[in-house]
Amino acid sequence: MNSLTEPILNRVQTRKIPSSSFIRTWTLGSSHAKIAARYFSYAIQKNFVEDKKKKDLYSHFQLQSALQLLGTMGYLRGAIMKVGQLIANLPQIMPLELIEIFESLQFEAPPMHYSLIREVFLDELGREPEEIFASFEKNAFAAASLGQVHRAKLHNGKEVAVKIQYPNIAATIEADIKSLSILLQAMRFKKDYQYLIAHVQDAKSVFLNEVDYLSEAAFMEKNRKLFSGSKIVVPHFYPEFTTTRILTMDHLPGKHLKSFLATRPSLAKRNHFAELISHSLVHSWFCLKTVYADLHPGNFILMDDGRLGFIDFGCYRQFSEERWNLQVDGEIAMFRGDMDTLMPYLARIAMCDSPKDLDPDWVDLFLRQSHWMIAPIVKKGPFDFSQEEYTAQGADLLKESIKNGSARTDPFYNWSNRALLGHRSLMYRLQCNFDYSSLYLAEMKQFT
Repeated sequence: MNSLTEPILNRVQTRKIPSSSFIRTWTLGSSHAKIAARYFSYAIQKNFVEDKKKKDLYSHFQLQSALQLLGTMGYLRGAIMKVGQLIANLPQIMPLELIEIFESLQFEAPPMHYSLIREVFLDELGREPEEIFASFEKNAFAAASLGQVHRAKLHNGKEVAVKIQYPNIAATIEADIKSLSILLQAMRFKKDYQYLIAHVQDAKSVFLNEVDYLSEAAFMEKNRKLFSGSKIVVPHFYPEFTTTRILTMDHLPGKHLKSFLATRPSLAKRNHFAELISHSLVHSWFCLKTVYADLHPGNFILMDDGRLGFIDFGCYRQFSEERWNLQVDGEIAMFRGDMDTLMPYLARIAMCDSPKDLDPDWVDLFLRQSHWMIAPIVKKGPFDFSQEEYTAQGADLLKESIKNGSARTDPFYNWSNRALLGHRSLMYRLQCNFDYSSLYLAEMKQFT
């Protein structure tokens, strides 16, 4: 935490997460009202200051609004906090200083007070942490939207990380989805209403699966076996100390991205970890036919010996065989410029009966987004992910998509898009320049 965020986040540590739909909606609405009041104040004040001071005044308004949202998200957690994490993972959507504020939600969110965490242990394992482990640190060393992580030591001397889910977090997701569904009722007579509801229900199923730590442990074990013997390290989990709300796994020492970059690493080191992060995403994608949909800095540990720790596996989507075959055919068609094959693929994504039913404007935007995403693949040799023009183009396309976005799309692809945007954001943060094309195409040829 920095000097701006620490006082705000510390205030919510001892507060129980509200699970009532009414309280959560009221809290969020109150926060928006305060931001609106600040904007009204800014709109008046800007008329009475010199032009050169208007920029500073607007920056102050943005900063105060971001801090207001940070406190609200830190209190509500769950699906609401995930929105803040997503904002932090989108470079050039807003000023860097604001991105850094929301970035604290990825692994530096305010931890819950130990007394609240103790209740989870008693409910899940019937014993207190001090009875289960040889030692247990009461202060969490990492915290995010759904849970926080404590260091502990097994009786055999093994150091472990214990992820503990916040109390009532599943209920908060149910409450947020319920509130959103009620708000969407106002659009029930619009043509895209049924598709909007499908997106909401799909998000609900993914988030509720994410609060099942046994499901996460199973997916983590698949990846551990997949990357065994490589420079990508996935923790081993301990079934006897793992439940739906507690996940005990090996503790991996190292730095998160922000701390790593603070050491001013060389381009060679940045490229090294960029390639490992890329390999972790692409290899799991093709081998396990799975979208790893939570690609942000808090889920990677950059280890001093050059290995990459891959540590969070809660948010993912599994391709069905039919959907996987469609995805592969669509990718190949995109690389080849084969529009005859590509158009039926787009029709399936847009949930249309045939290509002739596609909205031409939607197709145009989709193709421009796709060309942006595959640019590092179609360019032979090293690709410079640090180039401002490429990153700005991606941000502009995202803004255009949000502004014009049609809800008539298969919700599954929200997660693959989130994964790809997360990857490009990490590459931009690393300011790396390496041959992503060879890495991706080698995997694609091997497993398709």
